[in-house]
Amino acid sequence: MSDQINLIKQVLQHIETYENEVGNCDIREFSIYLKDKVLETTSANFSNNLDIADYKNFKVHPEVEFSTLLVQLYKFSKHYVKKVFQDKPWSSIDEYGFLASLLLTDSISKNELINMHMLEMSSGSEIFKRLLKNRLINEFPDENDKRAKRVSLTDEGRRHIISAFDEMYKVSQIIIGNLDENEIKEAIGIFNKLSIFHHHIHDFDKNSSVDELHEKYLFKVNM
Repeated sequence: MSDQINLIKQVLQHIETYENEVGNCDIREFSIYLKDKVLETTSANFSNNLDIADYKNFKVHPEVEFSTLLVQLYKFSKHYVKKVFQDKPWSSIDEYGFLASLLLTDSISKNELINMHMLEMSSGSEIFKRLLKNRLINEFPDENDKRAKRVSLTDEGRRHIISAFDEMYKVSQIIIGNLDENEIKEAIGIFNKLSIFHHHIHDFDKNSSVDELHEKYLFKVNM
């Protein structure tokens, strides 16, 4: 309850400054004003260095808040996806991802598919074992590389993955939530930019330490 009272006090403070600065009672204008004020406060803290001694206020740093929210969104998504997978012959988003990728091609090498989904070889191999056991994929030698194996969907695997698309689309809509069309486009643009940034690190620098990555890539961003 104290958190709610705290929030009400903060909103009341903003209402008072809004009345003094703008002077009307339009809820739509106030919501835009409030959003701008909150983001303005957040932006002011963006360049501040993290004070480890002040760990209780770590969320005032937008970098930390962004990362925290991203992890929370992943957990929410995982919860919804788990509901869909309850009656499916696979149990993880990676298994679903493998099958969805195989739907787009006649066959692909096991290593290519594992790399495509940015997994360790050991984790990818375990996924293949489960999919083979459930008769969702076929495995056969690569004609051009006798040391390699290729995989493809079985008829049963194709049927199951196609049948899951409608439910997964509903999950996608739930995850999008209350964003409007422009917000969705803006979010996609931001996430694509981040994805390109991190793909480069994954392709060329994934074995570097956090300190090495921070110095090499964040120095360029903040210049």
